[in-house]
Amino acid sequence: MPAQLFCNLEINYAEVPGSALPFRVALDLSNSNLTPGPGENQKFCYILTGVGSDDPDLIDLSHWVLGICEDITAAQIVQDTITVVIDEEPQTVIFGDNVVLVTPDPTTGCSGLKFEFPLNKVGGVMNVCFELNTPYPVGPTQVCLKGGQEAETGLSICGPVCQESQFCETVTYQPATVCVPVTVTPFVIPGPTRTICCGDPLILPGATSCPAGARSCFFTVTQRMCVEVPIAFGASTTPGVPQVVCEEASEEFCPEC
Repeated sequence: MPAQLFCNLEINYAEVPGSALPFRVALDLSNSNLTPGPGENQKFCYILTGVGSDDPDLIDLSHWVLGICEDITAAQIVQDTITVVIDEEPQTVIFGDNVVLVTPDPTTGCSGLKFEFPLNKVGGVMNVCFELNTPYPVGPTQVCLKGGQEAETGLSICGPVCQESQFCETVTYQPATVCVPVTVTPFVIPGPTRTICCGDPLILPGATSCPAGARSCFFTVTQRMCVEVPIAFGASTTPGVPQVVCEEASEEFCPEC
């Protein structure tokens, strides 16, 4: 497994504003083999999950495209290793029919490996695996979704790319003040009771009822205490959808670099 992957392990189109296809896609690292050894195939596995609701504005998935390197040919895809499991039910895979290389897919405009399998927007789960007999670099590959008259593109996940991507890394800092309300709720745990008789019992001959009195006795106990409340503060980050501002291309090295 690469020490560091400069690509997304998981994407979620449900978090894209205006998206009608609420599906999360994750690279299944536990079943993938991204850096195969001698005699091994390179293996990619993905998990698609419907994270939507019964909202009529949301749409079920009809098919999706993984934008693998355009140099990958059908001969490099080990066809009998392609598996599709939907809601724990294995599907019949026919390469060239319900799994096919497209350049591009006419409904999404994306090129790559197309999987023609529907998936429910509410809790549907699709597990997909395929192997390559020629290892490729791992980098960002576009994921394109299609359902009804809607298509979603723009998000990318780790997959086989034509060449290693070069990256410029940066570190940013976000100052923030974190506030958390704390509620202290008292509780008491009474110990076992013990009854002590004071003097001899009083026997009242012929009495048919007890002397006047209350059904219960009441008293109050107070205890001053100090409550220790440990709190750990931290923060997690969630990257948004990346965007790029393209400048004019030329044959010269980037100016001002």
